[in-house]
Parts: sequence; C-alpha cells; structure tokens
Amino acid sequence: MQDILEYIRDEGLRKGASFVEARAVERDSTSIVLQDGNADKLFRASSFGLGVRVLADGAWGFASGNGASREQGLGLLEAALAAAKAARDGRREEAVVADVPAVTDHCATAFRVDPRSVPLSRKMEALEALDRAGMARGDGRIVNRVLSYGDGWQRETVVNSFGASVTSEYVRTSASCTFFASDGQIRQSAYKRRAALAGWELMEELEPADFTEAAARRAVSLLSARKAPSGKFPVIFDPSITGLLTHEALGHNAEADHIVAGTSILEGKLGDTVASPLVTIIDDATLPGSWGSYRYDSEGVPGQRRVLIENGVLVGLMHSLETAARLGTEPNGSGRAQDYGYRPLVRMSNTFIQPGTTPLEEMLKDIPLGVYLTGGQWGYVFCERGQFTCHAGGGWMIRNGELAEEIRDVSVAGITLETLANIDAVSDAFEMSMPGMCGKCGQGMPVNAGGPHVRVRELVVGGQERA
Repeated sequence: MQDILEYIRDEGLRKGASFVEARAVERDSTSIVLQDGNADKLFRASSFGLGVRVLADGAWGFASGNGASREQGLGLLEAALAAAKAARDGRREEAVVADVPAVTDHCATAFRVDPRSVPLSRKMEALEALDRAGMARGDGRIVNRVLSYGDGWQRETVVNSFGASVTSEYVRTSASCTFFASDGQIRQSAYKRRAALAGWELMEELEPADFTEAAARRAVSLLSARKAPSGKFPVIFDPSITGLLTHEALGHNAEADHIVAGTSILEGKLGDTVASPLVTIIDDATLPGSWGSYRYDSEGVPGQRRVLIENGVLVGLMHSLETAARLGTEPNGSGRAQDYGYRPLVRMSNTFIQPGTTPLEEMLKDIPLGVYLTGGQWGYVFCERGQFTCHAGGGWMIRNGELAEEIRDVSVAGITLETLANIDAVSDAFEMSMPGMCGKCGQGMPVNAGGPHVRVRELVVGGQERA
C-alpha cells in the first residue's frame, strides 16, 4: 500500500502540485443494539479506500473512492487536481500549508484481546448478561432499556510530499446503556457509557454494578426527584459536566479553523486572560488508552499535549497543517479525518480542565443555596456568539453547604468567557468520563472529555420550579 501512495504522491508533484497527500484507510467494525432484551440491530462493516488531497496554484482539491489500486489512485489524483483547478477562480485567498519534518513510522495501539477474534454470539451474551443485571435492580419500574456495543479496527496510512510515511493501527471498543423508568405518570432515564482505546478486555472488565445496575438505579431514583429550579445560582459541576463544558464551550472555539473563519470568540485573544486563574485547559492526544487518543493525526503529524489555557491565559490552539500556516505557528497534530472519504479537519482529542486543590466538601460549604449537577448528557455551543448549553442527567440542591434533595430535568446555559471567568474553585479529584463521537462538518471522531469538580459563582439554571 505504501508503494501505491508514494507513486500517487510523486505523480502529483510531477503534474505541478505544490503539496500532495495520499491516505489509505482500512476499517472493520461491529455494532450491536439490544432493545428491551431483544436484538434490535446488528451491523458489521468493512471498508478500504483512498483519499487524495492536493494543493495546486493556491487552491485545494480532494477526491476519494473505494478500493486501493494504483489505477484508482491515479484517477483520484486527476480528480483532485481538477477540483483544485475549478476552485482557483472562486478562492478568496491562496491556500497554504505548513512544512513539517518528515516522519516515518508504523505504530499500533495496545490491547489484550482483539475484538475481531471474539464470536458474535459471545458479544451478544455479554450484552444480555448486563441487561439482566440492570433489570434486576430496577424495582419493577424499568419500562424500556437500550444497550449497545461497538468495536472497530482501523489502519490509516498517510504519505505526503513533506516525506511523511506513517501507518497507524487502532482498536477501539465501547458499550453504553440507557434505562427508562416510569411510575405511571413520570418517565425518567439514566445513561452510562464506557469506551476506550482497547480491545474486548473492556467488556471482560466491565462491572454491572457500575454500569447497567447503576443506570437502572439512577433512573428509578429520578422518579422521586423534584423538578429543577429556575434562576441564577452558584453551580458545582461534577467531572462529566466539567468535560461537557470544556468540550462544548471552550474546545470548539479553540479549533483554529474557527479562528481562521472568524467564527470563534477566541479570535485575536492569544496571550489574553480569558478565564479564571484557577483554570488550565488541555487537549491531549497522548493519554494512554483514552478513547480520543491517537499517535498520529490524519496528516501524519504526531498527536500532542496541547495547552490551550494556562492559569486563565489563552496560550494555544489546535492546528492542522493549513491553519498553522495561516496563523504563522507550528502544526500540533490536530488534523483528523473520519475515514478515506473525508479531508482532515481540526478536531479535539481528550479535552479537560486540570485538577486544582480544593476538596469537594470545601466547595460545598460556602454555598447557602445552589445546584450540584451530575451525569452530563449533551451540550451545544454557538461558537461565534460565545453561548453554550449543557444538559445534565440530574443533580442535587445545595442548602447551607450540604447536598439536599435530588433534582431532575436540569440544564444550564451561559456566556462561555463569563462562565470560565466565574469559576472560583477547582477540586483535587479528576475523571475522564465523557467518551463519545463529536460531530463537525459531517464527520464523527472519537473524543473524550473530563476534569475535576468546578464551582461557578453564578449560572443560569433552566428548570420548572422555584428553589
């Protein structure tokens, strides 16, 4: 395969391109969905294809297709060159790319049990056992449940005209569950997910008590929780909500293509104070075993530990080859593509707030009336407006410095930089607990997020009752 990619690269340079990148991506994956005890969906897929990207006369061209022969590659090269030619007249400015040192490597992630070697029947049995364990803890009030399992193997080879020749192999495995409980009037749900850069051992080590049983118990518990209050309160985030905030509110804004496009609130703020001095935010592709980790990005650049905010000051961004050249800095391995059919984009990996020094008990005791949020579920960010929303699975009221009654159906919203500036305590605990798939421009990439408990001095809580 490497010989074919090198041939495509050399032909592209011979035909006048100033930069050529040829990628081959091979994938095998399995996914299972078990709904209410029945096998609902079973999906197995394999794919193999090429993506060719060129920079010619200041314009980008990209083409992709199934298969990986020399003839197919040359056809894609011609299509990419034609696309670049067609894009020249309409471009607003010349495209650029940062030169990087050549890297030659072949790496593979560590795992103990290749999930491709595990029979499908064994995977189904594991899901069914987890399902039964959860139902046994539902007090007869579980009305629906959905469990899913997924594994994937991927080999990506990147060759470019800077001399990069990198092959990366990854094995990822995941499991999730959602349990729905009802008392006849109220319906509540709880969700758990486990995912890692690992093999079948993830399932072998998965304890029902911390997974399906915990989700079933939480769903039932939320039936007796009160509705969340509405208004402005001091708020403490547990690590999952911290991860959600870090990913949605800050992470996307720190992707340098948003800076280049003028759609980020961080534009022009490098070196400025943008958060509380207690806040240090990092995106780290090198965390061992984390769902969002990788050795090389899809441009053949090593994944790195990228400090975005240090003690409240914006010190860095996530870059691809193009954004680094555009902003006059070094690439840092953030150009990721879903597969051969997509061009690399600036993407997060594992994004988190560094732990601080304050125990959770100390953070609570200073609050006469507030909200403690747990179980991050989803979020959304308007990068150019600097607004975000985070939805939690539930939480507790804080009264006179202690956790009081449980609450449900709660979301928080705010202005990103105001919220980061209003963080007045950061705990000494730390979790990376939000593995998932992040969508951007139609591409989904594995990412993780987390951090410590953080306390925000004041935040808008969207609920339905008075405190």
